[in-house]
Amino acid sequence: MSAWSIGAIQMDVPVVLAPMAAVTNPPFRLLCREMGAGLVVTEMIHAAELVKGGVRSLEMLDIRPTEHPVAVQLFGGDPETMARAAAIVERAGADMVDINFGCPMKKVVRNGLGAALLRRPERIGEIVRAMAGAVSIPVMAKIRAGWQDSSAVEVGRAIEDAGGAAITIHGRTQKDGFEGHADLGSVAQLVQAVSLPVIGNGDVRDAASADRMMATGCAAVMVGRGCMGYPWVFRELRAHFAGNEVPGEPTVDERGEVIRRHVELYADTYGESRTALQIRKHLLWYFRQTPGEAVLKGRLARLSTLDDVFGAVDAAIDACQQPGSRFVRGLDKHPNRRQTCRERPAVTAARKAS
Repeated sequence: MSAWSIGAIQMDVPVVLAPMAAVTNPPFRLLCREMGAGLVVTEMIHAAELVKGGVRSLEMLDIRPTEHPVAVQLFGGDPETMARAAAIVERAGADMVDINFGCPMKKVVRNGLGAALLRRPERIGEIVRAMAGAVSIPVMAKIRAGWQDSSAVEVGRAIEDAGGAAITIHGRTQKDGFEGHADLGSVAQLVQAVSLPVIGNGDVRDAASADRMMATGCAAVMVGRGCMGYPWVFRELRAHFAGNEVPGEPTVDERGEVIRRHVELYADTYGESRTALQIRKHLLWYFRQTPGEAVLKGRLARLSTLDDVFGAVDAAIDACQQPGSRFVRGLDKHPNRRQTCRERPAVTAARKAS
């Protein structure tokens, strides 16, 4: 197994679950840890709202004993506020705190946050320095290849000089969004420029793509869209990095077991009515481009109880038992923003804070 570390925190496999708004909540993080992810990262939390004690922000700071090691991701632009939020994260029991310098959403960058800070390496350094001085846990940062052109090296050096412990780089610029292919060259350049562990992010969805990313010299890979609707990618990558035979794709029945497990974790966390509403997007990702998708869509509007949800899952699984049914791996494009409704409070908070 390719063990690695960030500061004093040890991971047994170089595979990280990406922070994804409205996706990487406790149920999904727990599921991905069970599948084999070596490190999981929370949804991004607005630092100013967390410091103010916002109910939604505090709810997102929900760390479970069985998901460690876990990093909590914060976003914001004021060094003092970010430092105070980092201290709250440490008290909550996080193993690491992560800083979002990579979100490309227009509503975020319009307020000078997320990827917009890539244009201000000096401010990035101020934020990292303030946070690193406020906590004893490692402070890591997630960036992109640049704003419009690659500037990852300058930004990476600013993070390292300020006391950062690790850097995740998504090999696309803010201008790229989620289009095209990740630029592995930008990852390799950053690896050469800093002495910190670098986590490579972008287009990792199987063993072959993970190997291509690791060829840049990075310490670990981060999986985002590749696990949405396909958390089994983590068991595949764990086996691959351990030098074991990579398990085949799950059978239809195995998929059903994991999907039901996901629903159960969701219900334990959020209760029945909220689960019936919010689990829908995950179910659509699980059954995307399969015969079960149409069956599921016909039932979505009527999901109000756990019995409804499990009934819809069973019906979709039955539809996928027919010969010739095939499943797809992960998402080819970023999920529809209209589906990620839980992202909106953070974006609204960013707008108010500007």
